[in-house]
Amino acid sequence: MERRKNRERGYTLLEYCAGAAIIASILWTALNTLGGDLSDLLGAVGGWANARQGEVIQ
Repeated sequence: MERRKNRERGYTLLEYCAGAAIIASILWTALNTLGGDLSDLLGAVGGWANARQGEVIQ
């Protein structure tokens, strides 16, 4: 019985997949919630960069 106990220490593939699914759902929810704000922010940063592209020293 002792031998069988030693083999059951690690995580199984199912446990890794369940953890990955939980993390993916949290990220998906966060990105959907912040998606509009994030898009506005990246658009503003892109506009700022485009307005100053002539100022870059070559």
